[in-house]
Amino acid sequence: MPRRPAAPVRSALSALLCAGIAAFPACAPADPTACALIFSTNDTHGRLLPAAQSWSDGRPVGGSAALAGYVARERSTTPECPLFVVSGGDIMQGTPISNFTDGRSTIEAMNGIGYDAVAIGNHEFDWGVDVLVERVADADFAMLGANIYLKGTDRHPAWVRPWTIVERDGVRVGFIGATTTSTPVVARPSLVADFDFRPISDALDRYIPEVRAAGADFVVAVMHEGAFCTVGAAGTAADPACRGAALDALAVTTERFDYAVTGHTHSRVETEIRGVPVIQSYSNTTAYGLGRIDRSAEGAVSAHRLGVRQAWADEVAPDPDVERLVASYSAEISALVERVVVELPEALSAPRDGDFPLGRIVADAQRHASGADVALMNNGGIRRSLPAGPVTFADLFELQPFNNMLVRHTMTGTQLLRTLEHSAREGDVDLHASGITVRYDPAAPLGERILDVTLDDGSPLTPEARYVVTANDFISGGGGGYTVFAEAEVIDALEVADLEALVAYLEAQPQPLPIPRAPRWIESRTP
Repeated sequence: MPRRPAAPVRSALSALLCAGIAAFPACAPADPTACALIFSTNDTHGRLLPAAQSWSDGRPVGGSAALAGYVARERSTTPECPLFVVSGGDIMQGTPISNFTDGRSTIEAMNGIGYDAVAIGNHEFDWGVDVLVERVADADFAMLGANIYLKGTDRHPAWVRPWTIVERDGVRVGFIGATTTSTPVVARPSLVADFDFRPISDALDRYIPEVRAAGADFVVAVMHEGAFCTVGAAGTAADPACRGAALDALAVTTERFDYAVTGHTHSRVETEIRGVPVIQSYSNTTAYGLGRIDRSAEGAVSAHRLGVRQAWADEVAPDPDVERLVASYSAEISALVERVVVELPEALSAPRDGDFPLGRIVADAQRHASGADVALMNNGGIRRSLPAGPVTFADLFELQPFNNMLVRHTMTGTQLLRTLEHSAREGDVDLHASGITVRYDPAAPLGERILDVTLDDGSPLTPEARYVVTANDFISGGGGGYTVFAEAEVIDALEVADLEALVAYLEAQPQPLPIPRAPRWIESRTP
């Protein structure tokens, strides 16, 4: 076995390796006057329990007790640097164990883990502002939204904090939180109508000087805004393999920050903006990010990523207190969520865009429940894939966790065509359809991409005819930019939730469930 170099040689090697490479893991100053570890998650979506993933070969991943165990392990590995725990937002919405308490169970688990700061995500608004205010009060950590303003003013809502400073072992870290500017479109519009979500860069430039003046040793941007990096990318801001709104915002921020945590896109991001590390760690507690910030004796600040690390639940000792807390909430709902609803002959995936069988099934369920001619379902409301074999209520809840209510609209054919055109605005479609087949050209000019629409009885869509079209109340209310629904002649809100419709439909079908394989959006390039 090769011998480890002597200390002076190691120092020389480190100096060579670290020259100009802020992100190299060994590049902390030999004698920093201050240092901090940043442990980060994002988009946990109420995932308090460990779960096997499609890629984990049956191994359990994540969960709150395991995350608490990883926090303890990382803290003990580098005791000379205090560790701070942060989240890039969307913490509560998405699982029965969280949703059935309006997120209270998630906040209690995060208190047990020891979170210090969380960016407010767009899904934090899903149960209304009154519930969000209650959860903010329940949290032992700061929930931050520096770019959230009362509409038309320069004031934040009373329950929003733009920044916080956390001191641990004499080290003071300032955290500035921000929320995606797309919140008015990706959240239910009626729930966020009282707020403006202004540019993140402006919020950072406004508050970074304030945080430094308050005595922060380091400043960390914690953002519910996202990006994507191609797997294997070099991980630099100049690398075109990394792109996204979070990086765009950080690139135009003029005040200096020392580290950035992002979220919203459920992706792995490891890159830099002007030498400052930027990190995002997938979603659903399946991973966490770790970074280190140092200040040298000369006052120079440097930061580097220690990487995105898989949170295997069987690889770390779970925190017993958090484990007991989660188990108590789990026991309250076990009988409901473990009930098998349907048998699937094959696994059904949920891509981000396009027309796929799982989306067709959801749209069929909504048309069946509402008795409409057509049902339209937004892809963003289809939140997970389903496994082959028995599918439980818990699986279906995580597929459609938002409790969106169904709404029927009496629309003209022209209004329906305009709605379908909006779906094809980016090339890939983002609505699933039941009751119709749509032929479209993604390369045609905007507003001219729908070539023809055929109803299930074989008749063509007629512009002047009237059709009953069902959609959930998210897109019916203008979410995703679907504003045409508001022009319908009749709007009839039903007392049927999307999940209720899906469960009833699946239970009424033959078992195992027949899979609708025929595409309903057919790409057809015009000459």
